[in-house]
Amino acid sequence: MLDNFERWFQRVLRLLAYAGGLVLAGLAVLIIYEICARYFFGRPFRGGFEMTELAMSLIVACGLPYTAIMRGHVSVDLFSNWLDRPSMRWLNFSVHALGAIVLGILAWQSFGYALKGYGYGDVSNMMRIPKYPFQFAIAISAGLFTIVLVLDALKALRPQEPPQKETP
Repeated sequence: MLDNFERWFQRVLRLLAYAGGLVLAGLAVLIIYEICARYFFGRPFRGGFEMTELAMSLIVACGLPYTAIMRGHVSVDLFSNWLDRPSMRWLNFSVHALGAIVLGILAWQSFGYALKGYGYGDVSNMMRIPKYPFQFAIAISAGLFTIVLVLDALKALRPQEPPQKETP
């Protein structure tokens, strides 16, 4: 059952990552337009910096949970040569559980911050773009990352088959 949920969840996160890719493509078009407007017409696009800043928050928010579920982050096998298999399972469980707690707190606090921003109408300086949708995206991303870490913690508790030796 956990495997079925993880496969479904991975598909959802892949779609979210594709959405982040579309935002990245739009950002590339915006940057090209801004460069051309500045150098060819002497009129830079006002607010391009703000739009870049807000788009980058969406790109990271959309890609982070998918990168986590695909194990695309850097990891270090510092203790794997010294610990036996059961100890490694508990170490992996502990690391993922602690990460889930930290990311869960981050998601909760980010959500509260986004609600406050919505409440007092926080907007960007130049273009007056509301910031709360981007803040909610970060909170949701942290929540999705928390789910990935919980899944990893649960999987770490499963007994694993010993690696098979390769035969020449």
